[in-house]
Amino acid sequence: MIGKKIGNRYEILALIGGGGMSLVYQAKDIYLNRIVAVKILREYFTSDNEFVRRFRREAQAVASLSHPNIVNIYDVGQDGDTHYLVMEYIKGKTLKEIINEQAPIPLNETIDIVKQICDALEHAHENSIVHRDIKPHNIIITRGGRVKVTDFGIARAVSTATVTHTRGIIGSVHYFSPEQAKGEITGEKSDIYSLGIVLYEMVTGKLPFEGDSPISVALMHIQNEPVPPSQHNPNLPDTIEKIILKAIKKNPDERYETVAKLRLDLRASLLGKTSAPVGDAVEQKVFRNKKSTPSVSDDTLVLDDKPILEKPLEKEYIKTRRIRPIGYLLITFFGLLIIGGAIWGLGQLWVKEEVLVPDIIELSAPEAQRILAAENLKMAIEREIPHPDIKKDHIISQDPLPETRTKAGRTIQVLVSSGPALVPAPNVVGSSQIIADVNITNDGLAVGKVEQQYSSKYANGIVMGQFPEAGELVPEKSTIDLVVSKGPEPRYISMPPLIGLDLNNVEARLQETGLVLGEVTRQKSELYSYDFVIEQNPIAGKEVFQGSKVNVVLSDGPGPSTQSARVVLKLNESGLVKIQVRDVKGDRIAYEKFHEQGDAFVVNVNYFGQGLITVYIDDKKIKEQVVPSEQ
Repeated sequence: MIGKKIGNRYEILALIGGGGMSLVYQAKDIYLNRIVAVKILREYFTSDNEFVRRFRREAQAVASLSHPNIVNIYDVGQDGDTHYLVMEYIKGKTLKEIINEQAPIPLNETIDIVKQICDALEHAHENSIVHRDIKPHNIIITRGGRVKVTDFGIARAVSTATVTHTRGIIGSVHYFSPEQAKGEITGEKSDIYSLGIVLYEMVTGKLPFEGDSPISVALMHIQNEPVPPSQHNPNLPDTIEKIILKAIKKNPDERYETVAKLRLDLRASLLGKTSAPVGDAVEQKVFRNKKSTPSVSDDTLVLDDKPILEKPLEKEYIKTRRIRPIGYLLITFFGLLIIGGAIWGLGQLWVKEEVLVPDIIELSAPEAQRILAAENLKMAIEREIPHPDIKKDHIISQDPLPETRTKAGRTIQVLVSSGPALVPAPNVVGSSQIIADVNITNDGLAVGKVEQQYSSKYANGIVMGQFPEAGELVPEKSTIDLVVSKGPEPRYISMPPLIGLDLNNVEARLQETGLVLGEVTRQKSELYSYDFVIEQNPIAGKEVFQGSKVNVVLSDGPGPSTQSARVVLKLNESGLVKIQVRDVKGDRIAYEKFHEQGDAFVVNVNYFGQGLITVYIDDKKIKEQVVPSEQ
């Protein structure tokens, strides 16, 4: 498959991955000059109409989605028996690779990644598309920290059809929802369950269910309760643990209703720096009653509508007392009134005004700080990271998000761009221009100006120079200028005469002068014999490039007839008389004899076509006579 061109447009460059249903290749879109990923259905599925329909359904479903956290679909087609899907090529690491390298992943990074996955799934769910195979292997993290959800290989359009799987469960068993493991119809809450498993693995480095076989793992999803993630990671906040355990409830009705609500709780968990499950629930327990509902604010994390504490706290403080004398009742009443007033007054000291968080993304850090200060907010730089598009010292992201409400005086956490990441320029000198384009693009760079020059060292189409030079550190997305060879510089030569030469001599003469025989045609001629040149283009004496093609017309016969010319001579001196004939058959001596001074005589000379007759005495020319083709 490598080197093959699919759909007369996509040149296959390398195999980069695959699954049970398809193989994924890196390819070059020769029309748009960009690198893409091409997913090709495995050959043994092409005769299976069910799999072909599933493959096309994937394309129809995902192509309808347009979101920065979902891999774009560019094209879908068929080339003979090859069914293919053309996707955005993403350069980065899978979340599975990152988990294997770093788990447990720092909490802020974990929440940032999961929030972006939520964004992608929310967009898909809003368009009635369920992924059904959420796992770290299908999530790619780019160098800039952007999450890309890929491989909607078993995605289903809920609005189109309900699929009953009779050929076995599809997906990855470690991330299955219980309903998937049972082979039941799945929906958006199956994606929430799988995402909860992914979150569990990110913060612990372990999977909640592992067994000797896929069947045993599937049964665990259905029957077993997971080990609380805090047992693997004691530093895990209670709030995050409760989010995970709610997401992976066995009963779909007990999970989050939507990924948007899961994301909301994740955001709230960043604000509450305590391990208490919901805000300051422990400190507030004296003042709650059975009918009160905790208010949702930036400092409150609501996991469900039930009380966090299973037993009402009021029972610990409300005791049944017998009626006391009226004096005791009055003292108690006024005492409670004073205490309650004092507590209310102290509470008011802590109540802060809520403000709207301004949008500071892509602003410079000083300007962002000034805008936040105007709203009575503070700013803290969490860290600086490279970003391919946002300028150095400008804001990449903020938490809380823009247009949300928060308490005045709150500190807004921001990520600041350190500018584009620096990457070494690849060495493309000596490569063909096509390979150079691929290598430059794969390194997150772009081809800039392309200049062509003659070279005696590099063949035509080979890169002979680049700027910046190989190994020099350059910003991502910057350009590499190329100098491409046009081959050796041609030189001018004078076109040699070819008319009157046969084909063998023509080829030898052209090879000597560095010219190339071009088109050869034939034409009837009575002047030149068969296979002799009667015309040439370019004409003799014209300046042409070395390596130019020369077209010739050869005689196709019948050739010249034999003719005779009378040469009349009267000698003024003695000597050896020679008569030379030059005609279409070449040069030859027609007469040679010694004569005395005063001799007068006539010589009949035969020639072909037209010719030139020259008379010599002792090699001294004494007469020249042109003879026509017809006399």
